[in-house]
Amino acid sequence: MVERARLPLNEICVEGEEILKIAQVLASKTSFKILQLLANEKLDVTEIALRLDLSEAHISKEVRNLEDLNLIKVSYAPGKRGIRKICELKVDKIILFLKKITN
Repeated sequence: MVERARLPLNEICVEGEEILKIAQVLASKTSFKILQLLANEKLDVTEIALRLDLSEAHISKEVRNLEDLNLIKVSYAPGKRGIRKICELKVDKIILFLKKITN
């Protein structure tokens, strides 16, 4: 078995009502597939849509939801016909706290 080099994990900690928002997005099959694709490489919305055989409009909506929850990072670059929206995974680990975190 080949050991993978240990990389530092980018993690987010979620509590309260935010847990429901994260759970809702992760329950979406499309959002989950997008996260899986982005775990391996940066992709633009067009490429994600092609790989998942879905419309760019639908992928854009899912990407917006993932970005709003800070699960992915979006940047822009010139494309053949305008601007490309490039997505990359922002977190590797999500920690859900059922109890309120006290400082």
